[in-house]
Amino acid sequence: MVLPEDGAPADVVVRTYLNAVEARDDEAVRSLSAPPYYERVHGWFNNPINAWASVKVFEVSEPHADEYGPGGYRQVQRVYVDIEVKRCNEEPPNDDRNYPYSFLVGRQSEAASWKISDFGGLG
Repeated sequence: MVLPEDGAPADVVVRTYLNAVEARDDEAVRSLSAPPYYERVHGWFNNPINAWASVKVFEVSEPHADEYGPGGYRQVQRVYVDIEVKRCNEEPPNDDRNYPYSFLVGRQSEAASWKISDFGGLG
């Protein structure tokens, strides 16, 4: 998988991260993640993201400045994503699997790469 260049916009990093999750490209997922986030979210067997069988991205927002900064990042942005998630261990869904999520990304400077530092469902 081709990773974004240093200084790429936060929304490009989030979209690449979601593509890497779906492709089960652990090396790319690790590269795009802050180490504490990777260990917390991808470091255990039945975590919610590893259970995703497919991810269809409908929309990725422009990044919004955010003040919450785990890991001491100087620049923090939140990227809102509307995705459809199909899980590995579920029957075909009868309900709507279109989920709004937000991803928090951080970096130390304009030239540094954004790293995924947190995520959560909005719905």
